Amino acid sequence: MRYRRILSSISRMNIAILLLMMISFLVDMIYGDLEARNVLRFTLPFIFSTLVYVVVMLHTDKQDRMTRKERYTAAMASFLYMVVVCSIPFMLDGIAGPAVALFESMAGLTTTGLSTFDPGELTSAGHGLLFYRVALQWVGGLFYLVFAFMVLSEIANVARRSVDRGIFSRIGLIPNFSMLLQNLALIYGIFTISSFIAFYVGGMELFDAFCLSLSTVSTGGFSSTGRMIEGGAGIHLMVILFMFLTGMGYYVHMSIFSARGRSRTILDTENISYLVLTLTLPFIAFLILSLDGIPVLSSLWKGSFAVISAITTTGFMVDGMNGWPDPLRFLLLVLMLIGGSSLSIASGLKVQRILLLIKGFINEVERASHPNMMVVLRRGELSYSEKALDAASMTFFYIICLLGLSIATVLMFKGDLFDVISLSVTSVSNSGIAFGEFGTPEGITSLNWFVKLVLSGIMFLGRFEVLLPLFFLSMRGSRFTG
Repeated sequence: MRYRRILSSISRMNIAILLLMMISFLVDMIYGDLEARNVLRFTLPFIFSTLVYVVVMLHTDKQDRMTRKERYTAAMASFLYMVVVCSIPFMLDGIAGPAVALFESMAGLTTTGLSTFDPGELTSAGHGLLFYRVALQWVGGLFYLVFAFMVLSEIANVARRSVDRGIFSRIGLIPNFSMLLQNLALIYGIFTISSFIAFYVGGMELFDAFCLSLSTVSTGGFSSTGRMIEGGAGIHLMVILFMFLTGMGYYVHMSIFSARGRSRTILDTENISYLVLTLTLPFIAFLILSLDGIPVLSSLWKGSFAVISAITTTGFMVDGMNGWPDPLRFLLLVLMLIGGSSLSIASGLKVQRILLLIKGFINEVERASHPNMMVVLRRGELSYSEKALDAASMTFFYIICLLGLSIATVLMFKGDLFDVISLSVTSVSNSGIAFGEFGTPEGITSLNWFVKLVLSGIMFLGRFEVLLPLFFLSMRGSRFTG
């Protein structure tokens, strides 16, 4: 393995870190928060990251394209490097110890809405630190979408498989790989700017509107007001719209840039299933809340907001969720595990895998009654590869294992089962909706350092859908095929 090439890839992550810290420092300057600790918390990591980048670049020779093993190793090492470096400002500020700082950095970069801090605590330490915590989510979402998911897993190779090739070829994006990446980044940027304008025009302060846009588009779930969004139904409805769009598969958005294939992409089985879920389940939540005595209008927008926040794994919460009926709270936990569409910012199992597991179960029942029957798993007019169902089953199994590990760990220190389950589900799915004491920063803070580190690992494994971290941990060598 060519370690210099891997180090080179890791050092390139410093560019994003440098930009983030520069902007955060400028925010402190704008708001006049330039005390000694405020300056040091960003300047020292900035200098460190700059030196690392320069040293590695000077000692890196031009080499051939990385092997698949090198790409996957670089992906995980780059992300973990970002987690460590991005935790430094929290420690230098004195607001957090090592375990808490790593937890905050991991929660931000994995776009998980959990946090040990109330926004007021971060604001008292300077607007720059609050902006920095929110912006970590935006950087993490972009890393996941473009770098880890697209570059290192080679969507160009994935697209040669039957189903994926059909989806991408119908919108003219194969084999133009560079156009694919450009369109992804462009859509991500358009959503960010559009949501910021909408929130600002809707009456939010400039700083709050920008933070909320970064958190919504990245499905991060932690804004300048925490997991609870301030404002009336109008602001919440705008947030619902952008959560819905970012939870949708980006291949649907990319079809806009294509001269063909728009209607077939929109009518894709996964996209139709996502639309059905996001349109029907809010009505179910509305009925449950209405029957529980909550006013009709309040039930409508609060139920819709909670459902879309859960299924897109954004994790924003609304007032009164802890007192909602148990059936609705269980429904939200299930939706967080399902997650959004494939090739989206949302985490979770993804709608495509759920559909595949359901089809696989139905086909196995048919095969049991007709042993000689040829079973083909289809997606529209296309068919899945033979190993697609095995891959979906393996992912489901590992997510359940992660969930069990998280529940068992937290239960050793906390007693309320439902609250612990909600915390574990939100960690595995990288959401942010948790109930009981874990619905507040104080509840997360009450966890000891060991539980925080375990939950950080669970968030990491859940964000990359288990497969990439498993390779990084197992190091299967030349036999690894991705």
